[in-house]
Amino acid sequence: MSERQPPISDNRPLRLLAVTPNRKQVERYDLIEFRLSLQATYDNAFDPEQISVEGIFNTPAGNQIRVPGFFYRAYTRRLEGREERLSPAGDADWRIRFAPTQAGRYQMVVTVRDRTGKTVRSQPVVFQCVSSDRPGFVRVSKEDKRYFVFDNGQPYVAIGANVCWAGSRGTYDYDDWLPRYAQAGGNYFRLWLAPAWTTFALERVDEPRERYGVGKIDLANAWRLDYVLDLARRLGMYVMLCIDSFTELRKQQYGGFPYWEQTPQNAANGGPLKEPIEFWTHPEMLRAYRNKLRYLVARYGWCTNVLSWQFWNEVDIVGPDAYNLELITRWHREMAEYLRSIDPWKHLITTSYADSNGREGIDRLPQIEYTTTHNYGSRDTSAALTSFHRRKEAYGKPHYVGEFGAGAMGEDPRVDPTGIALHSGIWSTLLDGAAGTAMLWWWDNHIHPNDLYYHFAALSRFIRGVDFPREGFRRVEKYTFSWKQPAPSPDYEDLTLQGPTLWQPHPSNRPTTVRVDAEGKVEVREQVAGLLHGLRNHPDKHNPLTLETDLPHPTRLRIIVTGVSGYGGAHLVVEHDGKRVLDKPMPDPDDMQKTDTLHQYDGEYIVNIPAGRQTITVKNIGNDWVFVSYVLERAVRRDAPPLRLFGLHGRKTSLLYVEHAQHTWYQVGVVKRPPRPVAPTLLHITDWTPGRYRVQLWDTYAGKPLSTQTVTADREGLRIELPRVERDIALRLERL
Repeated sequence: MSERQPPISDNRPLRLLAVTPNRKQVERYDLIEFRLSLQATYDNAFDPEQISVEGIFNTPAGNQIRVPGFFYRAYTRRLEGREERLSPAGDADWRIRFAPTQAGRYQMVVTVRDRTGKTVRSQPVVFQCVSSDRPGFVRVSKEDKRYFVFDNGQPYVAIGANVCWAGSRGTYDYDDWLPRYAQAGGNYFRLWLAPAWTTFALERVDEPRERYGVGKIDLANAWRLDYVLDLARRLGMYVMLCIDSFTELRKQQYGGFPYWEQTPQNAANGGPLKEPIEFWTHPEMLRAYRNKLRYLVARYGWCTNVLSWQFWNEVDIVGPDAYNLELITRWHREMAEYLRSIDPWKHLITTSYADSNGREGIDRLPQIEYTTTHNYGSRDTSAALTSFHRRKEAYGKPHYVGEFGAGAMGEDPRVDPTGIALHSGIWSTLLDGAAGTAMLWWWDNHIHPNDLYYHFAALSRFIRGVDFPREGFRRVEKYTFSWKQPAPSPDYEDLTLQGPTLWQPHPSNRPTTVRVDAEGKVEVREQVAGLLHGLRNHPDKHNPLTLETDLPHPTRLRIIVTGVSGYGGAHLVVEHDGKRVLDKPMPDPDDMQKTDTLHQYDGEYIVNIPAGRQTITVKNIGNDWVFVSYVLERAVRRDAPPLRLFGLHGRKTSLLYVEHAQHTWYQVGVVKRPPRPVAPTLLHITDWTPGRYRVQLWDTYAGKPLSTQTVTADREGLRIELPRVERDIALRLERL
């Protein structure tokens, strides 16, 4: 592969022979590129201490802007079977890229300093910038700091998903994926620039060693990034560039996608670090990282479609021997300050964590301009994602969910093939006040093959024309749902018991009791767990579940098993009033030779429960854990409709999302007991501006209005009659 990467050194005397712009006139926010005919003396073209190329621009307003130059090589691509192949298209050279933000006359001078200490300077190059209708770069709104706007004041609401790397087809995959998002109203995606195996990896290990490694940019992968950014510009999509991932500092011994042993930062691979913890403090590593940031600004900073620089993917789960919160916080502050100082276009800066709570000390840094949340496995997507959003909006910055999914190990296509989690996540978070939709992780194995783009299309049509920053939105919180016609008899619905899956000390890892009385009221002592621990591997966490029921009718307990430990298996037992009524051994057939989770025991295990006072105990008397959840049928008396509301009340436009609280991916895809539709109801919002409103009722799947009515809000609030709800509906209100 070495032919892809040209020599990155030169030993000729310093001479700047020519500066050639690709045009003499450029539109505002468009690219003007200068190609340099340059020879010099340096060992590493990516080290500004060896060779520093800079364009100094004098603007029409009389300001001076400095933009670093960069080492470049063009490539051509072809598809051989299902493999993308790149071939060099000419020799490497030096470039300077610039996007003017003002109309008028510009003058640019190039300066070059090489390893010898000598400096040369070009003659001034003059070009003209003319106005355009391009909106500019994305900023935090000054009118409402929860949202983004472009330089021209137009709102930017991020709609999309993670599309972080490609398969073997490389950029050809993006030719397939990105137009589908754009056609559906999507305007956002995320790319990873590391670790070294990813499509756009900028630093990696290869031969010859002197051309690759830390502080040396893979020019072929950098060209791939050029290609995808150009495609994004043509489609009107904006990109988060994630610079590094936790995997690079996570050792093999810790599991969880480790890559330390292969990463170029490792001294064993030619890098500066003997141990991962040195990443935050080693002078040579810090210098190399700043150089990488400088290259990013030089090559991609001009691009208005770069939404933001994201320092880290899930920095909190670097290996335990690399994690030091004080050092990581200081690193973020200092690197963000440096990046801000060299980026003339001031792109937004952020970072991310695996822990959904984030790290408040980093998220509140003024240098971190917006925050994100990652969340996987929450069985009630809307409730979980909006709870984290509400916690982080207190920081006074834009926030959106940067990653989520029904599972963290690729389960979504299996447990949620129609994208219920995707649907709930994008609607609930955006209509709860987030700066963009929640961004699903599973793009290549779920969204694309299952053709789930229609979820984005429906939401994008629903919010079309809404100026989020200028609406002065406030969250709708004071509301009630009531039956349009009271139910003729008490209505009992299933009680689903779902809990966290934890191995550390936690209330869920203690014996738990759930009481359901004759009125269908539920009381939980301790916390229901998402797994039952056995008696050998974690005896201190043995956590039987006891159900004490006193219902006026017979019912059934459905125990849903979704995985058994490959470290010794499990043994599920159920006792009814002390008598064993279910006994299911779940042995590990290979006695821990393979430790993958066992799925041959997946399924439902059912226990019948008579009316009246009963005691049911579920426990695992085996070696290790079993993933479980429970459904107690017809257990909870429902006196109010099982609906919930996520909504924004604005000056002119208001947006409401009404969701069946029991219609979750887990209930439908795992429990396989879809909830009953909710009969017609009356929605009453007490805190509402009096006046007349045109109300459109929307189908959130088809993305079209179903009906229109006019209602009047008075001092007692707003009342709207709602039809039968199977899954969800949305309402768009315009003040008349």
